Formats: sequence, structure tokens, C-alpha cells
Amino acid sequence: MLTAAAVAQGFQPVVLPLGIHGVALASGFIGTGIATVDIDNDGDLDVAISGVPGAQFQLFRNDGGMQFTDITFGCGLGMCQEVICMSAADIDNDGNVDLFVGNHFTLSQIFMNQGGGIFVEQGVTRGMTNVESNYSACFGDYDRDGWLDLYIGNRQSAVTGFPAANKLYRNTGDGYFSDVTAAAGVGGNRLALVSTWMDYDEDGWPDILVLNDKGVQWGGNEVYHNNADGTFTAVQAQIGAGWAIDGMGVDYLDVFNDGGVDFYCTDVPIDHLFQVWNPITNSYDNATATYNMFGSGVGWACKFLDYDNDGWQDLQIVHSQAPNYFYRNPGAPASSNVAWPNVAPSLGMDQFLWQYTNAHGDFDNDGRVDVLQRYDTGPIVSPEGVVLLQNTVAGGNWLKFKTRGTVSNRDGYGARIEVTTSSLHQRQWVRSGTGYLSHSDTRVHFGLGTDVSADVVRVTWPLGQVQYLTNVAANQIVELVEPELKLTAPATVGGTTSLEMSIPGDEGLSYLIVLSLSNVPSVLPGGVVLPIQIDGLTSLTMIPGNPILPGAVGVLSATGQAMTTLTIPPLPWLAGLTFYATGMTADAPTFPVLRTVFPSALSITVQ
Repeated sequence: MLTAAAVAQGFQPVVLPLGIHGVALASGFIGTGIATVDIDNDGDLDVAISGVPGAQFQLFRNDGGMQFTDITFGCGLGMCQEVICMSAADIDNDGNVDLFVGNHFTLSQIFMNQGGGIFVEQGVTRGMTNVESNYSACFGDYDRDGWLDLYIGNRQSAVTGFPAANKLYRNTGDGYFSDVTAAAGVGGNRLALVSTWMDYDEDGWPDILVLNDKGVQWGGNEVYHNNADGTFTAVQAQIGAGWAIDGMGVDYLDVFNDGGVDFYCTDVPIDHLFQVWNPITNSYDNATATYNMFGSGVGWACKFLDYDNDGWQDLQIVHSQAPNYFYRNPGAPASSNVAWPNVAPSLGMDQFLWQYTNAHGDFDNDGRVDVLQRYDTGPIVSPEGVVLLQNTVAGGNWLKFKTRGTVSNRDGYGARIEVTTSSLHQRQWVRSGTGYLSHSDTRVHFGLGTDVSADVVRVTWPLGQVQYLTNVAANQIVELVEPELKLTAPATVGGTTSLEMSIPGDEGLSYLIVLSLSNVPSVLPGGVVLPIQIDGLTSLTMIPGNPILPGAVGVLSATGQAMTTLTIPPLPWLAGLTFYATGMTADAPTFPVLRTVFPSALSITVQ
């Protein structure tokens, strides 16, 4: 049930018996995080809430239709320390999302999801050593090995009270971490408040953006460029991103649907900071004044969301000493310099309550992004610690995507999703660490306006696989599953195994699976790159019915699957031989050469 008093407003508080109630106000120094995440894989967003030191973490299960059940008892999250931030990721690729909690001057925590709403804290066991004042945590696969690594932003040292170094933890497999900060060169030593993985130059290797508090005194914002060899280089000065501000919150995407990775940062007055990528200079321009996006008061959390589903991402901002803002994207090209209006009052989003953080997500799966507000103690207080604001705007059509990696990390963090309709080409990324202190819905939401379908959805997975979906009907949540080519059992001399290929989105298309003795790439006419050399083995396995790979040619099933047996001749000298497999699909004339090609060859060693 919604309140009836504000029917003209776009966001309305959800009241009993629906929504989340009975949560105490937070009392952190500058905020206390929450996490919105699907803990039980039932397709909707549940909520984990931290509180004051010594209080119980609270866990609310989403039962659909804005109905929540308190499942705190027995969930295993235990009592809060002095919690600052919360984040979430499937760090062991088991299909269950785990929770990270950053604390003040005590060990950061990792709660492993056991399934069924049960968590076990295993931070120390899994290599967590951070004891600083931990304000941010973001997950990304910086070395592209399929496991999510963790970057932690610290504000102060537990020993000195002065700025503390940040930390990079490499996932060594199955969710176990090793501190590689020194070797990677990403420690910094400033008052970090928020950090996120952001591939600013779109070279396929995730970079790190860090926003720092008290930048004039301790040093401005930082950008670490990923050198693709396990090390990073600080490049903020070269790309115009090293502003010395009081950086609090951040979010990024292709704001103007024109290419480039743009980002917005909150700050103290007199302004916030809007950084727009300039493709001519390959650097960032400060566009805050250009679009009149100064904000007001002390800014904290910020988040891009297309609240009216018109195809243009808007921006919501939390202020602690002024009304919250909500900038509407006017849908104009960047070059037109059209100011963004603050529409918070008309949407019911101009709250003037003591607040630092919130989380965004579509809690009722109706295609409209809702907002979960987290309130603190302070001069102007809310009667409730948590308020769920339901988006009731009568907007346009939409699409929402949930990513599931099979070769890349399970969450698909870092994947770029592009949606092309008859009127727009939009781009977003699966992001971690954006906002401030809290974890929002990682499903990627696109407004489509009046378009009733997407002509093409193009997904670039973190390990480089490009996947296409065509003619995707609007107003649905689509699970994107990464294409995969795998061997079902070891290849042995004189034995038979199988190669299985899965390419969701290519259902009913002709496919080809081939072998080669070399994984040196070949370039086909039209610029398509195969991850193998075309040789005699390739020619042999392309012949229909050949004895080695008889099912090399065919048509993908209605679920995008194909399988062929692989037989190794009974020749002892083949033991130890390594060869390579790859697959592809054709979809002419839409794709003149090939539609899907695996970017890396599957290595097979004969046993």
C-alpha cells in the first residue's frame, strides 16, 4: 500500500504492511552502508542493513510485490562492529552472492553465502588483513583470470590516525585473497572515501578510480591505469581527473550516449564535479558549470538511473545539509550544453533529512528503479532509519539485464552492455563500488522510451567475448549468459570425449567448431579475428563427418547449444600434444563475415 497524499509525485514511500520498517537510525561518523542483493537467487532484491556497534545486522527477504520478511534470526551475519561500507559479489563463483563489510579500525569482514539465507564470516581465513578505516570496497577482475579481485579504499590508519594506504587483494581462486598492493602500485596514501573499477580508456583492462576527501590537504582524486601485466600507473594528471576536492560519492556511464566513459563526483559546496570524456584530447573536461550540475550542500551518495525510462540516464544526489537533488537528463547532445534541471521537488525526492547513503534497485521488478533511503542521527532526523521509495512514474518502455559469467567472473562485473534501438544507442557497465558506502542493484537497466524492442544488444564480457542478441522485446528482465566452449572430459590417446558449445542469443544459427595446432590468431576478410591459425588440422575438422570431429558443422539448438564428439587416434606419440579448439556462428547478411567468434582458443592436451 502506498501513501495517498502524494499521488502526483513520482517516488512514494511504501508503508505498512509492505516495505521495510522498524530499522533504527544509523549513527556512523559519516554514514553506515546497506546492501541490496539477491541472496537466494529467486530473482528479486533482498536487503542487508548494518546498524550501530553491537546491534544485530538485519536481513530482509523480498517476497515480491514490495512485501519483505525479516530473516535476521539465524542468518549468520551476527553483530555489527563499527560498520562503514557494504559491498557484494560472488567471490568463489559458486552462484551465491557473498557480502563484504568494511569497518572502522577493525578487520574488514567477508560473509560467505551458504545458500538459503545463511552466511558464515571467513574474512581472515580468506586472506583479509585490512584493519584501517575502510570506506569503500569494489570488485573487478583486474588480471582477467575469471576471479573477482577486491580494491579497498581506506581513509585513516588505525595506528597513526593519518591517511591510510588503500589495498588491492588478488583473488587467487575460489575466493581466497592475497595482498598485492605494493607490487601493483595502487596503494595511494590519501583519505579515500569511494573507489570503483572503471575502464576509462576502454582497452578491456579495468582501471581504478579513487575519490579522496580533503584533497587540497592530502591529495586529489586518483586514476590508476591497468598496464595489463599486474601493475598500474597513476594517470590522473595526464587525463584531467586529479581534482583536489572533498570527493564523497561517484557513478559513471556513457551519459550522453555518444561514446566515452563519463563520471560524476559529489563534493562540498560550492560545487560537485561532472567529468565528461573528450575523445579529441583523450582526457576529461570539467563540465559541472556547462550543465549547471553544481548540487547543493555537502554531497554524498550519487547514482545514475533512468527514472522515467526515456533512454537518458538521470542523476540522484544525497545531501546531508541541504535537500537532496534529482537532475533530469534533458536528452540533448553534449555539444548543445543544455542545463540539467533539478526535478527533485516534483518527484518527491527533495528530502531534507540527515542522510549520507542510499541504494537503488527495482524492488518490485516492474521496470522502474526504486530508491532505498538510509537515514542517520543528526539535526534533522527521519522517523524511520530506512524508507523504501517506490518509483511510480508513468514512463517509457525498458529492458533490464542480469549477467552470468561462465568463463569470466560469475557476476559479470566489468561487462559492457550496449542497447541499440530505432532511436538511441546506449551503453552501460556492470559496476561495483559506485554510490557511497552502499551496494545497489547490479542488474543493468535501460529505458527505451517509445521503442518496443531493442534491435541489437551487444555484450562485451570481461574476458573479451562479444555476444549479440537481436530483436529483444521490451519490458522484460533478460539473463545474459556468457558463451562458452568446453571439453566435457580429458582427451586421451585412442579415447573419445566431447566438445560442448553454448551461445545464448544465436539459437538456430549455423555453427562451425574447428581445431588447430596453433593459437596464433588469423585475420579473416572483413577484419574478424580467429584465435587460431588455419592449418591442415583445421581443414580436416571442417569436413562434415570427419573421424576426429564429426559434428563440427551444424545448427545450434533452440537453446543455443551444440555438441560434437572428439576422437583421438590410437597413436601413442600423440600423448602430450597440445592443440586448440574454437567455434563460431554465421548470420548473413546481418553479420557479413561471422556473428560470434570466441576470442580465445580452448587449449586441449592429449593424455
